[in-house]
Amino acid sequence: MAFRNFRANIALRVLLFVAIAGTLAYCLVAQLYLRSTYVAIALAIAVVEFIHYVERTNRDFTSFLSSLSQNDFTTTYAEKGKGKTFDDLYTIFNQITNKFRAISEDKEAQFIFLSLLVEHVRVGILGINGTGQIHLINQTMRDYLANTTAKDLAGLSHEEKEIADVFRGIKVGENRLVKKMVNGKIVPLTILAAEIRIQGQYYKLISAQDIHHELEANELEAWQKLIRVLTHEIMNSISPIISLSETLHQMVNRKDKSHALGANDMAVVQKGLEAIRLRGHGLQHFANAYRSITRIPQPQFRKVQVAGIIDRLATLFREELDRKGIGLETSSKKVSHELLADPELLEQVLINLIRNAIDALAGRPLPWIKILAEAMPSQTTVIYVKDNGHGIDADKLDKVFIPFFTTKKTGSGIGLALSKQIVQLHGGQISIASNAKGTTVEVRL
Repeated sequence: MAFRNFRANIALRVLLFVAIAGTLAYCLVAQLYLRSTYVAIALAIAVVEFIHYVERTNRDFTSFLSSLSQNDFTTTYAEKGKGKTFDDLYTIFNQITNKFRAISEDKEAQFIFLSLLVEHVRVGILGINGTGQIHLINQTMRDYLANTTAKDLAGLSHEEKEIADVFRGIKVGENRLVKKMVNGKIVPLTILAAEIRIQGQYYKLISAQDIHHELEANELEAWQKLIRVLTHEIMNSISPIISLSETLHQMVNRKDKSHALGANDMAVVQKGLEAIRLRGHGLQHFANAYRSITRIPQPQFRKVQVAGIIDRLATLFREELDRKGIGLETSSKKVSHELLADPELLEQVLINLIRNAIDALAGRPLPWIKILAEAMPSQTTVIYVKDNGHGIDADKLDKVFIPFFTTKKTGSGIGLALSKQIVQLHGGQISIASNAKGTTVEVRL
């Protein structure tokens, strides 16, 4: 039994079998029945031990597979002293175990890295399945949800019902803006979602990002642009008024008072005062226009048909467009549902856009305007107002929604600003794309 070589062990056991079998045969022939019994027992023990020894390889193989199935990669096998074939077998066992151990350690390292990354980012991340059960949540999202320990969306507190409904209802590609109370402060969160299937299981990955600083930066930039426009418009009026006032003051209070103002001088003074009066009225009109964009009435929402609004506008502008030789194309067949909106305010937006399109088509050969509407899968309605006019210069495109900024010689610069505010009051978005071939305004409601 001292030999570790498998073949030597087998040979030794075979010899032992032969010896015991021979002794048993001798005892039986010699009628030594008691001894025969002992020898038979010894032979049975040797057979059982032989079978146990031979099946050792099967046990090792079973243990090896069991360790792999349980992700236990700590078991190793002696690779020497059992014969070449067994040494090779156990060497392969150890190599496979080491390979799986390396893969497991690599996956664990990746998992730790991704977990740290998810926790480190300043974006709230939440992973849920189709029933709303939470599978992944980082600390930032916990902070947004008042450090919740809920296992699913249904377990969130009553105060979190609104954002939980957003998490359930948001679709891929959709962008929701939610104002959330976090540590006593209102925080604007932009919510995005992605959907994945892993091994047949559905998961939704949701991100929530605080855009407070971005909104502040955009608001500051908007105020700076507005102030520049206001300053420009006011200075354009104040400068000539000051200059003219000084001239008139010098005429009335000149040092030589021996001569009264003549008829010509009075005419000049009257003309100058008239100019000041008119410019003063212009400033007053400018101030009223500014006030009008800050006092838009709240929309009175009701269900309206987009097709009906477009048809009424087509009728309203038909005579003018025909007179100017401008073609008009309308289409709203793809919108079957009713839109919740204020029809008067929405019509005002489209009137502004059509009026801008008409102005942009001046001098254009074969001019046309298209008013198209279509429904998106998420019940969003998109209205397009297109023209083949001269377009808007690229350096001016980002300024068209600034109050009082205009690309037209006689424009007031408040039409698009008003339109944007009205669309935003409807919870929608308005955007412009333009080039030398024309302009497209998109209103998304």
